[in-house]
Parts: sequence; structure tokens; C-alpha cells
Amino acid sequence: MYNILQRLGGITSFAMSTLMALIVVISLTTPLLPSNPTHEVTLHSVQTTTGRMVDPFDRTSRSAEYARLTFDVDADLSSMFNWNTKLLFAFITADFVSPGFDTNRVVIWDRIIRSKRQAKLRLRKHHNKYLLRNYAMSFRGVEAANLTLHINPVPYLGIMYDKSMVSIPFSIPRPEKASK
Repeated sequence: MYNILQRLGGITSFAMSTLMALIVVISLTTPLLPSNPTHEVTLHSVQTTTGRMVDPFDRTSRSAEYARLTFDVDADLSSMFNWNTKLLFAFITADFVSPGFDTNRVVIWDRIIRSKRQAKLRLRKHHNKYLLRNYAMSFRGVEAANLTLHINPVPYLGIMYDKSMVSIPFSIPRPEKASK
């Protein structure tokens, strides 16, 4: 009745349909798996200074104001690892509103966490890894800012989502004028 190629095509079609249904179920249920990460971010100091850019990829000739933050991070993210977690991407942003720009989000620190063993973060008196600078080259008019820890679980299958863990309000001081 049926030859071997028709039977092989039917079996392959059924296997692929079953596999796709399984992938959809996995991707929809992974964000619902329970996890209880512990986290704490403490901000010690915020210092601002005026100077020229040191970034070799941005050759602006104007001087700008930069902020340097000193912070502690205590986090145990090992409970976020499950059978569908490839890695975690942890990063800290500074969010502020400045004149002319409603939303400013600057990543100041990041880390890729590949295993449960690396998921226990304990950083003491750590400084920002990336420059914190306003697009307008000055923090004039910036009233307040928030320091936020974000975690992005990267799954083997499914959609990547962002978890904002903790947010700390702080203010960016004006740089002190050097005496002549």
C-alpha cells in the first residue's frame, strides 16, 4: 500500500510536529518556574569630575562631566538556574531625566554568569566599569537618578526577559571648581 518513503515522511512529519509543540510548551513555562534570588546593592559615594574623554572609540574634543560611583553588590542568583537556563546577564544601570531628554539609561557595570558557582556575587567598593556621562556633556539640570540591578536569564529555548531586581535613588553632585 505505502512505500517506505511515504512512511518515513509521515513519521518525520509527526516527530517534527511533536518537537515543535514541546518547544512551545518549554518556552512558555520557563518564566513560570520558581526562583528566589537574594540581592542587595549599596551605594557608597558618587563623585563627579570634568575632563576630556579617555574612550578610544569616541573622539569628542570637548570636555565633559563624568560621574564615578562606588558600590557594593551582594547577590545569590543560583536559584535562577534551571534546566533551560544557559546563562545570566547581570548589569547595573543609572537612570536619570535631564533637560531635553526624558529617558537616560546608562549601563555602568555588567557581568556574564555561566554557572551556579559564579552566581554568588560579592563585590566590595566596586567602581563603575563604563563611563557615566550625560549626552549633553553636563549633569546640569539632573535632579535625581536611580541605580538599578537588572538580570536577564538567557534560556536555551524561549524568550529572553528582563528582571529589575533593586533600585536605589541617588543624586549626582556638581563637580567642584578647581581653585586658581
